[in-house]
Amino acid sequence: MPKTLKWGQEYSVLLDVGAITDAFILDSSTLDGTDVLNGSTDFVDATEYILAVSVQRGRGAQTEQFQPGTCRILADDRASGRLFDPANTASTWYAGDFDLAPRRAIKVLAGTAELFVGAITDLDITYEMPNLSFASIIAADGLYELSRTSLTAFTPSSQLTSARVSTILDRAEVAYSTALRDIATGVATCGTVAYPDNTNTLTALQAVAVAEDGRLFANRKNQIVFDPRIDFTFSTAIASFGGTATNEIPILSIGVAYGQETLFNRVQVDVEGGTAAQVAADSTSQGKYGVQTLSFSNVPLNDLAAGSALAQNLLDKYKEPVIRFNEISTSLNACGTALWPTVLALDVGDVINVTKTYTTGLPLTRTDSVFIESVNHDITTSDHRIRFGLGQAQLLTAFILDQDQLDDVDVGLG
Repeated sequence: MPKTLKWGQEYSVLLDVGAITDAFILDSSTLDGTDVLNGSTDFVDATEYILAVSVQRGRGAQTEQFQPGTCRILADDRASGRLFDPANTASTWYAGDFDLAPRRAIKVLAGTAELFVGAITDLDITYEMPNLSFASIIAADGLYELSRTSLTAFTPSSQLTSARVSTILDRAEVAYSTALRDIATGVATCGTVAYPDNTNTLTALQAVAVAEDGRLFANRKNQIVFDPRIDFTFSTAIASFGGTATNEIPILSIGVAYGQETLFNRVQVDVEGGTAAQVAADSTSQGKYGVQTLSFSNVPLNDLAAGSALAQNLLDKYKEPVIRFNEISTSLNACGTALWPTVLALDVGDVINVTKTYTTGLPLTRTDSVFIESVNHDITTSDHRIRFGLGQAQLLTAFILDQDQLDDVDVGLG
């Protein structure tokens, strides 16, 4: 059964144990109980035994690639009657040959909102004498699955980056479900690239994400998402943090970054099969900060001009250090129930507004629009803390005749 914690939110941890878990058993099942004649292979609800849940998804910086998201769950195995323990032959979760085991699916829900969907990678039991036992479950999302597969040699024709992602996922040796994809149309074109035998699938996909300067990640529903080039955008914030309006999400902590981690005034892109590196540089920035180089090798673009365009796009974003909010945290305890659906639905790639109010100095209030680049949940019986890692966003507002000014960098004709 789902568990309602003290702040009122209902949670569920669901495990696919692969066996029929609720079949009617003569002289054992209860009339009008939950057991049915045919049983079910649906997920079993393990929530009542769960002590803590931790979810980490996303990346640390916009110049990095996304790594597999993970979920760690601590369960009271003694309270469950050793249901989690693979050494317990009496466990109903181990009634067959492949039940609660590595690669079985797992879901963590807050109400009906998915916080994490993935597959188990490790199930460990710790015994504390004389008779305590705890189960530690580690699960990972679809990026981990892709990192565990390799391509057989093939040479696709030139195609958009989004089409290249689909081509790789469609390969027989990968066979990633089409129902678990959210592929947006890219703006860059991949060249005719010869993928040798044993090319790691995730590495190949991440190279395509570099060529696009987009995002490739697994979302909270475990769909593989491919976002197009992160550039100037007309997107609007879907949530606001830190303001005074009733729909503003409270902030528990906030971080501000102003460093060289996103300062690059020389960008070098080596196109796979190309004859010369494509370099974009800003001499003014180099004069102020010294040469700071961001480089990428074997980028699978179709020609050198595309490599030059990619280098220039990256230079335009990173040639000056930016004072930015880089992390915020909130908790469901601090949010009113009306805000829960908004907070729980936020994911990587969403644009949010963040406001910080100061008691001294100028200005006294600052509001930035930022991208979410990581989402982390820490859930215990006393708190549900959510941390969002943030990246800089370049937002445009629509040009309005007789109101906007020529040469205003914040507006566009879209």
